[in-house]
Amino acid sequence: MKKCQRCSSVRVANIGGKCSDMCGYSVGDGEALDGYVPGDMGIGGGDYIEFDFCLDCGQLQGQFPLPPTSAETGEEEDDD
Repeated sequence: MKKCQRCSSVRVANIGGKCSDMCGYSVGDGEALDGYVPGDMGIGGGDYIEFDFCLDCGQLQGQFPLPPTSAETGEEEDDD
């Protein structure tokens, strides 16, 4: 059973969805972008959104902080 990395609650929700190339996103006051799910934001990648968050404290689960994303730098993502 997953536990929240912040508060240790077991109320961790897993969210998943298929977007194909219809995902919209932006970072800060940056330009609104659309296309595939960005793989460098910790929310999935390609056609799929997938992430976990705690229903008690709201903490998005994962390794943070993330390095600057392609949405911020304007560079293409690596497809490694």
